[in-house]
Amino acid sequence: MYVHTHMRRASIGAVAAVLAVTSITTLAATKITGSVVDTNGNSVAQAQVVFDRDEGAPGASVVTVFTNAQGEFSFPGAYPEAFDATTAITVRALGYRAADAVMRNTAHGADTHLALTLIVSRTDNQADVAPPSAWLRRLSDRRQQSDFIMSCIDCHQVPAPEVRNYAASIADLHAADPVAARAQSWNAIVKYMNYLSAWEFSRGARDTGEKVDADAVYSVTNGEQVAATLTRIFDDRLDTVSGFDWGAPVIADENTVIWEYEVPHPNAVREALMLGDPAKLWIADVSSNRMFAVDVATGKQEVHEVPVDVLMSPHSLHRGQDGSLWVTPLFNSIVGHLDIKSGKWQTWRLRTPDGKDPGIHDLSFGYEHELLTDKDGLIWFSDIGNNSVGYFDPRDGKSEVWEAPPSPGRDGATSLYGLIMTKDRKEVWYSQLANGTFGGFDIEKREYIGPFQFPDPNAGPRRITIDDNDIIYFALYGSGQLAAFDAKARKMVGVYDLPDTASAPYSATWDPVRRVVWIPTSNGDVIYRFDPATTTFGVLPLPRTQTFLRMVDVDPQTGVLISSYANIVDVVQGPRMALIIEPGDNAYPKKFTRATLPEANQ
Repeated sequence: MYVHTHMRRASIGAVAAVLAVTSITTLAATKITGSVVDTNGNSVAQAQVVFDRDEGAPGASVVTVFTNAQGEFSFPGAYPEAFDATTAITVRALGYRAADAVMRNTAHGADTHLALTLIVSRTDNQADVAPPSAWLRRLSDRRQQSDFIMSCIDCHQVPAPEVRNYAASIADLHAADPVAARAQSWNAIVKYMNYLSAWEFSRGARDTGEKVDADAVYSVTNGEQVAATLTRIFDDRLDTVSGFDWGAPVIADENTVIWEYEVPHPNAVREALMLGDPAKLWIADVSSNRMFAVDVATGKQEVHEVPVDVLMSPHSLHRGQDGSLWVTPLFNSIVGHLDIKSGKWQTWRLRTPDGKDPGIHDLSFGYEHELLTDKDGLIWFSDIGNNSVGYFDPRDGKSEVWEAPPSPGRDGATSLYGLIMTKDRKEVWYSQLANGTFGGFDIEKREYIGPFQFPDPNAGPRRITIDDNDIIYFALYGSGQLAAFDAKARKMVGVYDLPDTASAPYSATWDPVRRVVWIPTSNGDVIYRFDPATTTFGVLPLPRTQTFLRMVDVDPQTGVLISSYANIVDVVQGPRMALIIEPGDNAYPKKFTRATLPEANQ
């Protein structure tokens, strides 16, 4: 046994003790347990212990557990792969680094019990575990911070590891005029990222040989200002950060488990849902027309093509009330529906009577986070391309849209983004990303309600959710807040700062059993839990960096959380994974077990 620092998945970015166990050659491990202590022998609570499994092992690619108050951990289920090659087990804890590791194993018949003691020492440099948002504390002005986030964190984290490496390269130039060198370098990268963004968001509409549209949806129009901000705040190698904390209690304990399923490159994984029996993760690949289906027990992966003859790029996924899958596109106004049981697809390519191609983003969610129709059977959607709310009739494909009203004093391009439906199915409510605005639409009267404005034009409301009392929750991507609005009373209930306002919350999901809101972050490497009854937050840290999250779904049977790492452009460095999270609170009557018993289907 020895300690080393090489890992198969370098994106874990851990304070790591990694074990290579070579003394076991034929026995299969049935149990992995242990403890995490510091160099003084003190227990380290709520540390992450990450098992990066052998390639080809059944089930999840990576399994993560957390230590209890005594520093103890236990991996659920059995792991049939033999420990005759490298067993990569790492420990991640904010403010610690690896110091040593002790292993012992005992045989019980044909099985073994692997017991580990992982030793860590304190460190002031948190760069290996702290999220990118930790570096953005340098932007002390909240309005500057929200403006920067809205400009720079649409496709990937900032500063992601490659951004930090770029900053280090600039510093290592040792230029005679370091400010000028930084300005030139950051201007160049802003232009390059603008090009990548424009390339990505015009792929489905460009003819062969057509030039990239520089005004594509996420292009940075204030590039010089952004470059000036980067020049000012990223003035060093970005290889150290200290003093960061999660900002709220960590809600993970010894019962919390995270299973990650890796999808081989090349792809641009976008969103994921768990559907079907046996349970499979359905994962969208926005770089193609592919859906990946991953059996959560065996890890076996299938590829399913959405049957259309143009690039539609599966983008947003929606669970039907019957357990089916609804897919909306990045391109070409296509809606897809898959009956999971039969494997039969149906697709619609929408066109309005006045010739518009809807840019569909969200279909109408209800409080159970399932697709709802209105009382006439119409499916409503947010139209990001035409800044509109609209519907389509799944019986004949008919579609109409109504453009959103202007937001007073907030001119310029905007995008109608998130959408939910009230409990009585008479209204849909929307968010507008680029101008800090939201509003509603009366389905029966065919007229808008509002608009309503958040104080910061760069608040950036993205994906939204609603509870069973018609309280709407908005994840404010730019300003790092959660807003609650009473749709019945037409009034704001509250706006709450997230524990980390630079974490870029992408969406909000109502959990009808726990009666909390789950908030995934794009720049914070965490998922937040908000309790409306106490207006308090909890933090669930994720087991790696570059966890650009979009959506979280709550499995209606077991309450496990389903998400994916969704760096949008496939050339962006980052993990390509879907994940299942067992919070460990036993809130749901049915327990999720299939992933904890990966050998069950062998």
